[in-house]
Amino acid sequence: MLLIPFHIHQGVGLLTAATTIPSMRPPPCDDYRKQNHQCIEVKGNQLVLLYAALYTVALGGGGIKSNVSGFGSDQFDQTDPKEEKRMIFFFNRFYFSISMGSLFAVIVLVYVQDNVGRGWGYGISAGTMVIAVAVLICGTPRYRFKKPRGSPLTIIWRVSLLAWKKRRHPYPSHPSLLNGYDSATVPYSEKLK
Repeated sequence: MLLIPFHIHQGVGLLTAATTIPSMRPPPCDDYRKQNHQCIEVKGNQLVLLYAALYTVALGGGGIKSNVSGFGSDQFDQTDPKEEKRMIFFFNRFYFSISMGSLFAVIVLVYVQDNVGRGWGYGISAGTMVIAVAVLICGTPRYRFKKPRGSPLTIIWRVSLLAWKKRRHPYPSHPSLLNGYDSATVPYSEKLK
């Protein structure tokens, strides 16, 4: 989990290098208003750096998006009513922050890239990633780490197999007739209803 932000940071840093270093950029295109305007394609090391940057960002982004909300929920004890309320507050702030970051990227960073330079736009992103990784590392001693219990693939396989075996069973008339419903722990929010 802690290595994933480094992949995003490296990818954004590589994008910053690809757009800032003059030898890594193709020459500008001729005036597009002319009838026979030409652009020189990206080749060789320029293309390698660009693809390395894009794939590194995709690898890190794919890893962090699937893990960060689960890691956030691990920081709270769901059996404690106070911590359950804190978890709800955390997720409200979490998704609000993601939305504000997306809004900032679409409005401010696109403006900076179009009017100041792509290197500056990616540089701002790389700088914020450095700050985010520093905050993550500084908080590491305070995090709660839950040890995995078995392989998630085994659980998925078992559920899929049982669902296939029981696909023709009729639905129960009431949820209390479901297997294990009475012994399941009811979350605090359900107890309030």
